[in-house]
Amino acid sequence: MLFWCTDFIGLTDCFDLLFLIHIKLHYMSIVLLYILLPLVFLIHDLEEIVMRMHCMPHIVRLVSSRFPRITPIIRHLQNISTRNFIIIIIEEFLLIIVALAVFLYDIPYPLLALFWGFSIHLFVHIAQAIVIRRYVPGLITSLLFLPYCAMGGVHLIQRYGLDLNMLLAVIGFAIVVTNLLIMHRIMRK
Repeated sequence: MLFWCTDFIGLTDCFDLLFLIHIKLHYMSIVLLYILLPLVFLIHDLEEIVMRMHCMPHIVRLVSSRFPRITPIIRHLQNISTRNFIIIIIEEFLLIIVALAVFLYDIPYPLLALFWGFSIHLFVHIAQAIVIRRYVPGLITSLLFLPYCAMGGVHLIQRYGLDLNMLLAVIGFAIVVTNLLIMHRIMRK
């Protein structure tokens, strides 16, 4: 017996049914990929919360000696309280949740832009670690989530084309950077 369904329906119908199931499972896995973004975001930011207090004094000393022009930025990041850092994360998380809700109503672009913004953010952590040649908070999850970002990126390019994805990536990263700047300014007060 080739497939159990051949006993009940014809062989061609069975292959059609299996193909339909394959298509549905593929669609579900793609949707799941984007639905997981809030969880992936929280896991990444949890690493940043846990590691930043331990790592920031070393990073500030290293960056201050090697890159004195960005010392004020690094000192600002060091001086943000854990409470305020968590408030920033919650606000970003809510932004992703709103984009996810819109995505579930067949308006994908806000979530897809934030997916690209998050993916670029992970590459920024990796670049930071390479430049200063040491661990930075968020590096481990940035490396662990590279396959997740690659799968999502490949799907988006196949589905929407390179031009639209370049635009989504620029918009997504601009949203992430702008939002972080605004939240850091609010938390400074």
